[in-house]
Amino acid sequence: MRRLLPAILFTVLLLPGRAWAASPGLSSEQIESELAHKPYNYLARQLLVDELRQDGSYASAYWHAAWLTWLASRQYSDSDEGAGLLRDRRNRDRAASWQSEGLTATIAAVDAQHLLYDSCLNGSIAQQAERIRREIAAMLAHAEEADAKAGRNDPVARMALVQLGITLDDAILLDTTGDDHTSRLSVLRIAATRAAAVAAWLPQAPGPHRSLAIIRARLADLPAGRRADMDGRGELWDTAIAEADRALELDPSDPYLPELLWTLHLRAGHWTQAAAWQAKVEETAKLSSR
Repeated sequence: MRRLLPAILFTVLLLPGRAWAASPGLSSEQIESELAHKPYNYLARQLLVDELRQDGSYASAYWHAAWLTWLASRQYSDSDEGAGLLRDRRNRDRAASWQSEGLTATIAAVDAQHLLYDSCLNGSIAQQAERIRREIAAMLAHAEEADAKAGRNDPVARMALVQLGITLDDAILLDTTGDDHTSRLSVLRIAATRAAAVAAWLPQAPGPHRSLAIIRARLADLPAGRRADMDGRGELWDTAIAEADRALELDPSDPYLPELLWTLHLRAGHWTQAAAWQAKVEETAKLSSR
């Protein structure tokens, strides 16, 4: 793979809209430098992840894998170099061994998701929900402190905080020991603000808009009495739909966004639009089954 990489990169980077003023034999440092100016070249970032792993630069590889997972189009987000790499515990441990402060929030976000999902899969969530909620809240607080101490606008770290907020909201929902809509409201509002900031920093990245659509939908679904200081329910559903629309505009091949838009329009009471999205989802399902 490494012998083929320079030639592959040279071919890819000469494609329309992806041209780089570069020659074969690019080092990982040169690719990273180019990506700093052209962050939406997802294929180059995907290839960079493989190159960094082979070089033993596990922390950098993990950072770029998180970039793909939380910011890129679905094709690259769900790839082996994106979410696949983040899910692998060996890659997590290798990245964590570098003790990079820039990865604190990212590692915490992955650990929190593993903690919650593993508890659900092994059937212990009913007994452990309260403990898991406390642990994820502590992970989020620690990650927030590390991000503030770093003092830089890192889109990956900020999206990691967004993911931690979403996971904490899941944990609060699963903790049936009390009715804690107020905590959910606070967690979701902060997560929305962070995701919106990343969307402003990287306006062509669909990932923040996907997350914002989910967060705003959860806010809209909170009991009305807990949202007295926020927009009305209808406006919240509309903002969730707007974020999903923007994500689909940036990533039209995402197979999950049409189903999300169908659901959002249903919840918003937009029956005509919901029926249209339902038809699209069903037609896509028919074509994929052939």
